[in-house]
Amino acid sequence: MIHPKLKAGGTPARRRAFWLCGVLVLAVALLLLWLWQRRPGRAVAVSDPRLTAATPYRNVRPDVRYVGDAACAECHPSHAESYHQHPMGRSLAPVAQVAANQRYDAGVHNPFETEGFRYQVVREGDRVFHQETVADAQGRVVADRRVEMDFVIGSGARAHSYLFQRDGFLFESPITWYAQKGTWDLSPGYRGRRFGFERGIVQECLFCHCDRADHVENTVNQYRQPIFQGLAIGCERCHGPGELHVERRHGGEPVAGLDDTIVNPADLDVPSREAICQQCHLQGAVRVLRRGLDAFAFRPGLPLHLFWSVFVRPPEFADHLLVGQVEQMTASRCYQASSTSKKLGCISCHDPHALPAPEQRIAHYRNSCLQCHQEQSCTLAADRRRRKVPDDSCIACHMPRLATVDIVHTAVTDHRIVRQAQEPARTLPTRVLRPGEIPLVYFHRDWNDANDPEVQRDLGLALVDLAREASPVRRQLSQTAEPILEAALQRWPNDAAAWEAQGRAQSVQERAVEALASCEQALALAPNRQTALADAAAYAQALGKRSAAITYCQRLLAIDPWASARRFQLAQLWADSKEWEKAAEECREVLRTNPTHLNAHLLLTAYYLETKDRSRAQAELEIVLALHPRNPEAIRRWYRDKTGGR
Repeated sequence: MIHPKLKAGGTPARRRAFWLCGVLVLAVALLLLWLWQRRPGRAVAVSDPRLTAATPYRNVRPDVRYVGDAACAECHPSHAESYHQHPMGRSLAPVAQVAANQRYDAGVHNPFETEGFRYQVVREGDRVFHQETVADAQGRVVADRRVEMDFVIGSGARAHSYLFQRDGFLFESPITWYAQKGTWDLSPGYRGRRFGFERGIVQECLFCHCDRADHVENTVNQYRQPIFQGLAIGCERCHGPGELHVERRHGGEPVAGLDDTIVNPADLDVPSREAICQQCHLQGAVRVLRRGLDAFAFRPGLPLHLFWSVFVRPPEFADHLLVGQVEQMTASRCYQASSTSKKLGCISCHDPHALPAPEQRIAHYRNSCLQCHQEQSCTLAADRRRRKVPDDSCIACHMPRLATVDIVHTAVTDHRIVRQAQEPARTLPTRVLRPGEIPLVYFHRDWNDANDPEVQRDLGLALVDLAREASPVRRQLSQTAEPILEAALQRWPNDAAAWEAQGRAQSVQERAVEALASCEQALALAPNRQTALADAAAYAQALGKRSAAITYCQRLLAIDPWASARRFQLAQLWADSKEWEKAAEECREVLRTNPTHLNAHLLLTAYYLETKDRSRAQAELEIVLALHPRNPEAIRRWYRDKTGGR
């Protein structure tokens, strides 16, 4: 028999007690769920646009295989032949393919000397070697590195750079051929920096120069063999994987209406059409790969913003001459005034299958202009125009060639389509960045919501990336980025890249304890993440956690034995621990692959002084001075102090 007080829920006090108990149980359950979601190791929920995006094309799916250009050429021989003469079709090749076509004589600056180093390119049949040499004041060679090149990157229309591999790790040579000037010189980005043969090639760089590369996840520059699946940019980078299309053609299946097995850019809406060119030609100030995706995940037929978040500088912080061709074009009046149905785009002027012959170039681009303009559109009288430009070239006045700032010996076409050739170049503003101001704008804001949480997460990463370069406002950018990253991590606590970025933001603000904790969160999710291991080693060393820093360096070197920066850091850590023999061995290991590593020679000098080997210390000092350090007098004073002035 039920007690009367328990009928219909019992007394009010008892009902309140039951209600409070239920609320408490629910709160505890929600707390446990929240903690469970934040625990390391849980898979990150990622929406793969290749599976979820609405599109009629079936070949955007990740399981559709690539077939290679030879399969395309079976049915499209003329397009294939002309395309492989196009710069895109010659973007990467084995060195043997171009070795005989280069010049190697003194008339083209070979060898050349710069910043105290001597560089030379040597051809031996189909093999090409690049050499970096340093001599002392008496002309004696104190450092010499000779490396055989494996690949040439770039079509040669502007330049040829060179790549080589060590056990699947890909590196760039410090020597580049600049075709427009016909000269050998330092590679882009090397002037004033001593990368030597140690500059790793990341997959984001390869993405725009090769068809596909099989990158090892979480590494900087390691690739599975064979590194390249197709060398130069191929047909499928614009049309998508061809497996379904080839099967349909070989099976004789008729096509009625749209062929959903292959992408034809001409049939796409504007965002998807432009994405095909933008995948490489939209530089942006910062490009951030969307969460959980690989650089080579992009599929033609889908908008680029589903794969990359691209951020550009707002007008008050941008010099339109220093940005990419897409940004220039979209800033032009021609683009902004074009109708939605006939929007100006890259293929309005460029045929991706063929480059116009030199004698046809002016007429080709003039005809492109006349698709929208009339002969009388030019306000300059025809006789005056022809006196100025005898061949009546539209692009000579409105799209002049401009010298680049970041790549010497080269010029590019100004895609702003200026009204007057004499239009002055804008210069970077000098006003101070205001507190909380974000000097980046989401490029695809007309096609995607800039407040989308995924885009905001990418903005946080972009600000941290920008802070690494913009030294005067590094702290301010990091402070702006941190709450954006915190919000992203609340939503996706298993995002290793965001944890790493948060650590970098905290480090810039001199909060090394928090930075290391954030970095350890990233490593709990991705134990072999090479960049996070490097950051953790730096933060631990800054905090005086020498043992932890040594462990992080060793973990990284187990993944990448060629990471000379971390190997030298390990040598420093051993020296700080008075483990001089271990420090010396790591220095020698660094110098085996990079004999011009100045700081390794300097630490060896200290080692020989520590072990009372004055003659070898003096020899190392002479090598250090021959390597043209920025502070030779300070080094000499340090040596005199160590030796008691003797």
